[in-house]
Amino acid sequence: MDEKLVPAHIHFTKWFIRIRWIAIGILIAATIVVKYFFEVAIHDKSIFILSGVLLLLNIFHRIILKLLKKESGSRAIQKIKREIHFQIITDLLLLTLILHYSGGIENPVIIFYFFHLIIASSIFSTAQSYAYAFFTILLASSMALLECFSAVPHYPLTDFISNDLYKNIYYVLGSGIIFTITSFLIVFLSHMIIYRSIKTEETYVKTNFELENKDKLKNEYVLRVTHDIKGHVAAISSCLDVIRSGIAGPLTADQKEFSDRAYERTELLSTFIKDLLNLTRKRLQHGSEFEEFLLKDLLDKVVAGVQGLAKDKSIDFSYSFDNSIQTITGNPFTIEELFSNLLLNAIKYTPQKGRISMLVKSHQDQIIAEISDSGIGIPKDELTKIFDEFYRASNVPQDIKTGSGLGLSIAKQIVESHKGKISVSSEPGIWTKFTVILPKNPEAVLK
Repeated sequence: MDEKLVPAHIHFTKWFIRIRWIAIGILIAATIVVKYFFEVAIHDKSIFILSGVLLLLNIFHRIILKLLKKESGSRAIQKIKREIHFQIITDLLLLTLILHYSGGIENPVIIFYFFHLIIASSIFSTAQSYAYAFFTILLASSMALLECFSAVPHYPLTDFISNDLYKNIYYVLGSGIIFTITSFLIVFLSHMIIYRSIKTEETYVKTNFELENKDKLKNEYVLRVTHDIKGHVAAISSCLDVIRSGIAGPLTADQKEFSDRAYERTELLSTFIKDLLNLTRKRLQHGSEFEEFLLKDLLDKVVAGVQGLAKDKSIDFSYSFDNSIQTITGNPFTIEELFSNLLLNAIKYTPQKGRISMLVKSHQDQIIAEISDSGIGIPKDELTKIFDEFYRASNVPQDIKTGSGLGLSIAKQIVESHKGKISVSSEPGIWTKFTVILPKNPEAVLK
């Protein structure tokens, strides 16, 4: 058996003990109210004694549970199940005695038998669940018949219900038949629902496990194939560079034009392959590789790298950083890649003489970064797709060179690996704003 089942069984046993504390309190309170406020004749002394026995048993169950917590493995599960068996059996016996001293089958509390049948059906096998149904029926019928034939005294609920119902053999048999049918139906329905739920969960877990394995195999395959392609593309790019430079001989104007086009396309393909490799490695990477670093130093470096590109397009670039932000925890290499991707995207899709701003501020234990631009925007019906792999908005102009379509997907992967959130809002043709929320210490979030 899986050792992970031990905490689950412990948790259930603790829950069962808590419910019993509540039941003891309700039993004592109900006895006092019925006896002294509604003035219904009831054998209260016997019920108080049984409440005390139940109280002592519950203390005993708690002690046993503490001892079982120290054990593990399949033997521990078996011991916990035996403890639950003991709890249910003693509860049924005590419930029968409580009913006997408070009206027998005339007492509507008799339906409490069914709660234990449902509990047993949710934990134990079909055979054990029906065994509990037989045991419950045996207890209830023994109490009813023994009182009916005066083998044991009957303690009626005077002024609450007719005092001679327990002597009416037709009432006793009719109630017994209904009780028996209801008991078996509860066990059948409870066990069927729980069995189906377990089977559905097992199927879901198995399917999810298979999908994860297939996804891992796919990523490993993509990684190997893409890595091989990268080498070939790099060789082609190198040869084209030699031809373009004229080392292999002078080129005509047409030859120069076509070699430049081929080189540009090869460079785009190289960028695409690099992004695809990067994304695949992130998916296969399990280690967090987090460390402490100064966010301001990292972002200053990123901003310095893109300011020249913004200047070439006469873009007004503004940058504001909350100096209260000091050292944070994360992967500095991927965080640098995240903000580089977002800023380069902003420059790429912002026209000449546009505006770009990056605002970084602190909010409690989080960093909030907002990157806004006055670019082409994103159609509203495409905002939910913008982080999908290989997706490009339908309004991207033809004169903008084709990208890999992986930049924003990689950005999302980085943010999620840091337990953060990334969102986008936009007005087509006017502006776009990306908002990144990162915890200052992702490892604290994981805990």
